Amino acid sequence: MKFLLVTYNDSDGVGQTVVNLNSALNKLGHNSKIILLNKTYNFDNVFKIERSLFKRIFYYFFEFLKKRYSDLFSFGNSTINFSLLNKYLDDADIVIIYTLHKFISLKMLNEISKKKIVFLRPLDMELATGGCHVNFLYENGEECKKYLRGCNDCPKLNYLNIFNISNKIFENKKRFINQFKPKILLENKYTKSYYDKSPITQNTTNEVVHLAVRDSRKKIVEKNVARKLFEFNSNEKILLFGTYNLDAPHKGGRILGEILSLFADSCNRLNKSYLKNNTIRLVTFGRKQNFNIKVKNIIWTHLKEISGDKKLNYLYRSADVFLSPSTGCNAPSTIRESVVNDLPVIAFDNGEASETIIDNVNGYLIEKFDKQKFAEAIFKTLFEKKFEDKQNWAEFLKKRYDVKNEAELIVEKAKKDFSKLS
Repeated sequence: MKFLLVTYNDSDGVGQTVVNLNSALNKLGHNSKIILLNKTYNFDNVFKIERSLFKRIFYYFFEFLKKRYSDLFSFGNSTINFSLLNKYLDDADIVIIYTLHKFISLKMLNEISKKKIVFLRPLDMELATGGCHVNFLYENGEECKKYLRGCNDCPKLNYLNIFNISNKIFENKKRFINQFKPKILLENKYTKSYYDKSPITQNTTNEVVHLAVRDSRKKIVEKNVARKLFEFNSNEKILLFGTYNLDAPHKGGRILGEILSLFADSCNRLNKSYLKNNTIRLVTFGRKQNFNIKVKNIIWTHLKEISGDKKLNYLYRSADVFLSPSTGCNAPSTIRESVVNDLPVIAFDNGEASETIIDNVNGYLIEKFDKQKFAEAIFKTLFEKKFEDKQNWAEFLKKRYDVKNEAELIVEKAKKDFSKLS
């Protein structure tokens, strides 16, 4: 079969999962290509679509109609000319769309769906809402539930609320979904629950197909060997935290300092020798942006963006625990990559963590925003708990997050839908 995968870039968490699937589909003997707007790596079968300078300038001014310029919000526009897609669409049986934002407008999506089988593979909330990618109010840390009632008077928009544009986008999406009923492939049950509730997507086929981890990121490496690559001492306690943008509010970096301060207080309260006799190092990776952290008795090392699968694999194998204080991210790749590298994870109960982490088996799942319990879990992991996987959970997760498994499931669904056209 011939697949066309559509995404924004090849470098962030979404882009890397698309590259994984593309490679796996080709290894299975299918013809798979990626089209994107921003190309970073020289991968085979990956093609950059040139954007219209005029459209980019025109739509740029829409961005200032949000309350915060950095808010993730889609106005349903495209910065490309649809004619540039035709040669790729003509050569595809199945089109899998990960990203609409600034790439595929709803009008374009209508045209594509008239000619091709379309699978939607959203890794955020864009398709289920009137425009926001993350239904998370940065000011107070609460989820916005307006997508359940039509996204009227969006709290992320300024003057455009006069025209109630978020509701117009919402209704346009609902009309498209009701007309074409595309299959929506979601990364976990947690995300599926949102799509099942949204009036936009509740009447279509929402199915879970778990995302994968690249084989080259999960090789077995001895901890001491892994630490030598980064010049970490063998007797250090290493806390790991990483994401594409460390200061993205829904990724949890903004509250990590509070959590680690509570952890340090717990150590001092229980026995000051914990901090006196142990070197504790926080290691972060990704784009630092405005992220900054300073906690007494904890050394902070920032490694910037990690290039190369081997280095990332070694980094997971060098750590003692991965911290995921995310409060609104559907499927952090770092959680999948940690667990398949046998690294315990402490996470708030949402997104990928909610069906990946089991207390006392491969980490701790903490009620969202309970920073004290999160801090206590760090203490237990470093100084008390020896995890014993008596349920063979680790092996189950390695199979779930196998890239070949993801590709085979998608091929199976594609063949079933394609056969209906014959």
